[in-house]
Amino acid sequence: MKFVLLLVFPLILYSPKKEVFKYTEQLCYDTALDISSESSSDANRIADSLLNYSENARQKMYALMLKSIVLEHQDKRAEAIAFSLKSLKIAKEEKDYCLESRIYTFLSRQYRNIGFIDKGKDLIAESLMVCSKIEDKDHAVKFMTMANLELIEYDIEFENYERAIVYLKTAAFSLDKEREGKIKYFDLANCEEKLARCYLQMGNDMLALNHYRKASTFINKSKLGESLWANKIYDGLIDIYLSQQELDSAKVYIQKNLLIHEKFDNNVVKEHVYKTTAEYYRQTEVRDSFELYTSKYKLTALENKENMRGMINTASNTLYNLTDDIPDASDTPYKIGAMELMFLIGIPSFGVYYQRKKLVSYMKGLIISRKLRKRSQKAYSNKTEIILLAKLEEFENSNGFLDNNLSLPILVAKLQTNVKYLRQIIRDHKQTDFNTYINKLRIQYIIEKLNSDPAYLNYKISFLAKESGFSSHSQFSTNFKKFTDNSPSEYISNLKSKIAS
Repeated sequence: MKFVLLLVFPLILYSPKKEVFKYTEQLCYDTALDISSESSSDANRIADSLLNYSENARQKMYALMLKSIVLEHQDKRAEAIAFSLKSLKIAKEEKDYCLESRIYTFLSRQYRNIGFIDKGKDLIAESLMVCSKIEDKDHAVKFMTMANLELIEYDIEFENYERAIVYLKTAAFSLDKEREGKIKYFDLANCEEKLARCYLQMGNDMLALNHYRKASTFINKSKLGESLWANKIYDGLIDIYLSQQELDSAKVYIQKNLLIHEKFDNNVVKEHVYKTTAEYYRQTEVRDSFELYTSKYKLTALENKENMRGMINTASNTLYNLTDDIPDASDTPYKIGAMELMFLIGIPSFGVYYQRKKLVSYMKGLIISRKLRKRSQKAYSNKTEIILLAKLEEFENSNGFLDNNLSLPILVAKLQTNVKYLRQIIRDHKQTDFNTYINKLRIQYIIEKLNSDPAYLNYKISFLAKESGFSSHSQFSTNFKKFTDNSPSEYISNLKSKIAS
């Protein structure tokens, strides 16, 4: 397959301009999916060869984007961002709105996974606005679908599961109408995996299992059953089967994930594969294998924490460049794109009309709020910066974050500042947004309590959630796992085992 790509890629771009528009983006999408099935070393060779043999700006633009996707699969997100920004610059010059929209969606995913939630949402809004410039309706719908599927991740992030489910079912209904092909099945697998995750977080394991099974069927129909895309689906199936102690079923998908991990150089994948494999051997009481994979898991988890720090630092340095690259509301008069509304209203309705109306309203609000946000600049003086940082330190030392009624406006009032200054201080000095900053402080607090006071090991999870300032059990558990890679019960169990030994 790699040799065919090297021959075909330059030739297609020599077609007449209309054909270039029609086929180059399709090639980029198809090739990206094909590369997903290649080993890391082969995928790198393909991407580097396409980049080296690029003979003009358009060829280089697509080759840079493919390289970004390969780097993402290796969890080298900071490098992936750098390559995609280069591609974005050319796409703007070439007025290739399809690729421009896709790059914004891609960048949103990278920043979201690193923890820059606000920036990720800005980028999705930008992707949707670019879609309104695409003349071909079919192309516009395709790239809006990509953007919307990424946007749903933010609803999941903030536990808006019911709303995410409505939109996902609507998207799945629409995708099911498309003609047969691997892209259709890949997108359907993506929808089903997100649905499964929503139901799993809501505590409905049966519905989650049903959607994970559908996702597995679709990912195999797309010929990507041995790719990193499939790994996420198999992870979900393994977690459910292990929780239900259906060990034979869990073993099937553990073996699939072990093969995927051997094929791809991705430490995040390795970490979770080692963790679930260790849990499988714990339940089957194979002690040697349990200890082996537990050791591998701990080593990989430590590596990943160090890598994440590096990625956050590198990615944060690109935020200002990226903001400068996006037109400000003052530079470009904004009007809601007719194509955006046509897409949102025209989706075949899964539910009744009011659900579509809510969707349109939600999307308009997101896009308008993005365009009204001013370009990111340092808004405060050095003196204000020093004072605010001292006040934040005092706030942290006083455990003020444990107040479950705490909100951004309340903290602004306590620190005697304004929302703009506080948001930027947190972004510049904590490398995150307000919600993530507060949630991390709360989890760090409860971890310290668990390690220093044995009595906390015997408290119910609901008590620990309330003690650390969370308003719900599920919100606490989600954030605990996000920052520690363990559920609260797993973490407590491990601590008890250490104490006992």
